[in-house]
Amino acid sequence: MKFKLFKFCLGSIVLIFLLNACANLPLIGKKKSEEKLPEGKTVRVEGMETIKGVNPSLAEKPPATKPTPPPPKKEPEPRVTSIPTRPFYGAPLPFFQMGLKKKITVLDFENRTTYSEEKLGETVAKRLSDKLEASQRVVLMDRNVLGEMMRREGVSLENLSNPESMKRIHRSLGIQAILFGSVMDVSLLSSKASETSEGEVSFATAKVEVRLLDASTGNLLKTFIGRSPIFGTKETGEYSRSKAVMKAIDFALEEILDGLLRYLDYLEWSTTIAKIEGETLYLNAGKLSGLRVGDHLEVYEPGKEVVHPVTNISLGWTTGKLKGVIRVQELFGVDAAIAKRVEGNGFSPNDIVKSTIK
Repeated sequence: MKFKLFKFCLGSIVLIFLLNACANLPLIGKKKSEEKLPEGKTVRVEGMETIKGVNPSLAEKPPATKPTPPPPKKEPEPRVTSIPTRPFYGAPLPFFQMGLKKKITVLDFENRTTYSEEKLGETVAKRLSDKLEASQRVVLMDRNVLGEMMRREGVSLENLSNPESMKRIHRSLGIQAILFGSVMDVSLLSSKASETSEGEVSFATAKVEVRLLDASTGNLLKTFIGRSPIFGTKETGEYSRSKAVMKAIDFALEEILDGLLRYLDYLEWSTTIAKIEGETLYLNAGKLSGLRVGDHLEVYEPGKEVVHPVTNISLGWTTGKLKGVIRVQELFGVDAAIAKRVEGNGFSPNDIVKSTIK
């Protein structure tokens, strides 16, 4: 009896388990009720029935944004007086010399090369004069004009290297510096352009020495030496040798030009009174020298030349007594001016005239 009861209970448990397992199976001949899908495109997958649906759209995430960095701290700008900039077209000039140009002359150079037939000394002087004039920083006195002026005073141009002759043209013409020197160590390298060509290729090197003298004392102020490299002097064809030498000389002069101009800038500008007629004073400087109508200038006595007692070399001129102030009234000629007295008296020819800007 107990065994039958056990079999009945076991059968009941198995039946209940089977019923629960098959509860989710669709009945034969009936479709499982379809869930209502959202409207969308019709999709057919092989081996399966056609359904309609769409992929649920993912919630759009806002684009990731980088955190805004805090604004940089602005340091307070220093309060300074605003000064308008001034353009410079070369080496800077001392303030007191701004706009006033020194009057100089260039003498022929000495040819110390083996090419004695070539007029290299005159060529170097001409090349240097052209470069100085192009800088617009000096007033260049032409040698021929200077020679004519000196002959009128009974001085030969060939004797200009003499200190006394320099001092004389400084007082009478207002020339402040004299340049001359020598050209040396000119070397040439020439060869045929090719085996099949008769054309010539030439290279050259040169050394140029320029001496700067103070015309007021006749003293040598500085010697500048320029050397040219062989590269960059290549010339071909007719007159290739002469062209290569000219290139070498130009290279040598360019090497010393900036230093020469800077040294000239630090010479104090001055000129002289050429002539006096009543209240009218004629000056040895004008438009080319940088003077303008309305400029005020100081007039000094020539001062005294101090000569070293042992070397007998001039140490320079002392500043003479201040006589007064004049004002430029008119510019005339190539480089001359008319001035009138503002204050002072007793002006004389050859008095020294300087700028009032110190």
